[in-house]
Amino acid sequence: MDIVKELEQLEDKFYGEWEEDKVQLVAAMTALHNELVQRPDDFNRFLVQSSDRFGGAYIPHLFWEKLASFVGPNPDDRFYIQQLLRSFVASNFDEEEQKVMKPLIITYLAKEKPFEISKVWAQIIEPSHPSVKEYFQKLQNFTEKNQKSTEMYCEKFMMLVDYAPNFQLLGLPITQLREQVK
Repeated sequence: MDIVKELEQLEDKFYGEWEEDKVQLVAAMTALHNELVQRPDDFNRFLVQSSDRFGGAYIPHLFWEKLASFVGPNPDDRFYIQQLLRSFVASNFDEEEQKVMKPLIITYLAKEKPFEISKVWAQIIEPSHPSVKEYFQKLQNFTEKNQKSTEMYCEKFMMLVDYAPNFQLLGLPITQLREQVK
């Protein structure tokens, strides 16, 4: 499979007949995602090739996948998380993506080493647009000042770590989520 060719075809549809409809894009990307996730090298190529496309609409799904790996068996996936953060900062930075990324970024900030967070700030966040810096500053302040809520975000993500990206489940109150994943 030629990942670049597949992504170019999806990009033509996204900016053409789909008229930037994110629902259709996510459905098509999810099918490709599910096919490639079983082959880590192909999935990583898919991640790198797709993270700067579609105005960032698919970044939350990719971030979920790499965050699940990072908090689990492969902490070295921080490289891909940082790549996705770089792409997210450079994306359209739509409110919709900001909303779904919030619990993921809070979980990452809570689980990452302080040195690595400092590196992300210096290399990715500081050179960005003031509105992007403000968004990340709010998330970092939240993580530092709201320990119980941060733990709740982490717990919710850890309950879903083995699931495919599902932002509806992640958005449930923790008591409802516990009932759903029993």
